[in-house]
Amino acid sequence: MKTIEKYDWKGNRMDIQSIETFLQVVSLENFTRAAEELNFAQSTVTAQIQRLEQELGYPLFERIGRKSYLTAAGREFLPHAIEILQLMQRVTALGQDPQQIHGTLRLGVLESLLFSVTLKVLPAFCEQYPNINVEIKLGQAYEILLLLKQNKIDLAYISYDLIGDPALSCCYRRKEEMVFTASYQHALAGRRAIPLGEALSMPFIVTEPSGRCYERLHEIAASHNVALYHAIGVDNIRAIIELLQDGRSISFLPRYSVAEYSQNQKISVLDVDIPPQIYYSQIVYHKNKWLSTYMEYFIGLVRQMSPDMPD
Repeated sequence: MKTIEKYDWKGNRMDIQSIETFLQVVSLENFTRAAEELNFAQSTVTAQIQRLEQELGYPLFERIGRKSYLTAAGREFLPHAIEILQLMQRVTALGQDPQQIHGTLRLGVLESLLFSVTLKVLPAFCEQYPNINVEIKLGQAYEILLLLKQNKIDLAYISYDLIGDPALSCCYRRKEEMVFTASYQHALAGRRAIPLGEALSMPFIVTEPSGRCYERLHEIAASHNVALYHAIGVDNIRAIIELLQDGRSISFLPRYSVAEYSQNQKISVLDVDIPPQIYYSQIVYHKNKWLSTYMEYFIGLVRQMSPDMPD
């Protein structure tokens, strides 16, 4: 069997579309789903893969049941396929006006990051790439990561603990903090070193139960044998901010999501006597996904507005 290192590319008709199809099948582990995603007939996908295998001189997939798995040679070829596409994309982009590039950027974003960062960088992105359609899907972190694995989005912009999934790659991360918040009229606002037990005894307005802030808050309460009281749960930071204005309840939210409200003296970040509650905002993509120039530009805009802070 020929190895990747010794493969002679001269005289072969290998095309970029075949490599794109190969990566789509790898991502979805299924020829039919890859055909649907590419808007091809399944016979076209099969023919492209067979042609690629013939040109390489070895099989790329083993078909077991409804799934298609990479052979040993296929696993060896995979990083080279990604590199080839990235290189060809960069070569094609040389001298090309970004305003003439067409495509779609599919983003999965947390609601809190949509308002705090994403919507603020989109005008600059659209000015640079006016012919790129931007599709945004909102959801909780686990929902967004599932969409990423299903190849239904290109980039996931989430806040959570560090992602350790071997199928995913992180191209940006920023250290974030979760904080207790209340209105400026709340009895705890302005106090220093508030005992944690006193803060936990307050009525809470909480986020979606599947969100990391909710999980962390309940972890803190459980570690202190406290049963939290929360009459209201809302999956929207802006709604929580409005509900806090009655001055009776407090909440536990990402600091970045309330920074603007704090500056406008609509929300107070409470000084609760507890170690910093850290997690990370991250931009993640599937390891088999090649990053287009406009995807890299979007990541750069996020990094410029909210610089990486890994530690």
